Amino acid sequence: MAKELIFKLAGADYGAATVKLERKKIYGWTDIVATDRSGDVCSSAYLSPDDALIIPSGGLKQGVVDDEGRWVEKSELTAYSEDGQEVLPSLPSSFDTPIELKQKATAEEFLDNDWESVYQLVNSDLATALGDDIYKFEFSYRGGTNHNDGYLINTPGGLFLFAGDRQVFPLVSLAEETTVDDTEEPVEEEIDELDFSMF
Repeated sequence: MAKELIFKLAGADYGAATVKLERKKIYGWTDIVATDRSGDVCSSAYLSPDDALIIPSGGLKQGVVDDEGRWVEKSELTAYSEDGQEVLPSLPSSFDTPIELKQKATAEEFLDNDWESVYQLVNSDLATALGDDIYKFEFSYRGGTNHNDGYLINTPGGLFLFAGDRQVFPLVSLAEETTVDDTEEPVEEEIDELDFSMF
């Protein structure tokens, strides 16, 4: 069962399950399947650096090891800021605590984002309560130090939660206003037609 978010708006609580929208679900996808001469499907594999081992697909994983070469789980890592100060987890998961909808956003502010995830929500009561307003809030899927700006918007196609990061789009223009002077076009001298009888 999909996780459910709880939104608080105007003193009322609204629960809504999230369904993540994926590009391939909207546009479809294609797969290229390689087969051998007998028609059996081939699977990919990797060779170890010394060419001694064949590693099947899924057998490799990125990870972190300490100075002694021991595997370190992601939960054991600590985040630090640029000045070397330890960054403590500041946000719980948005699924663990109710989200208060207090800050409204403009359409321009909504569009000035680089979206990481889009979720469809189903709750007709919440959609009615939102109306045409766009609400902004801090959204963190797993909690911790990383979070996105979340936007809740009601559209004719349904209720959606957009999660992304604000982007700055500088205005591209001339540094100074300039005027183009009208210059008189040079007058071409009229050339009489040649009379070949003169030669």
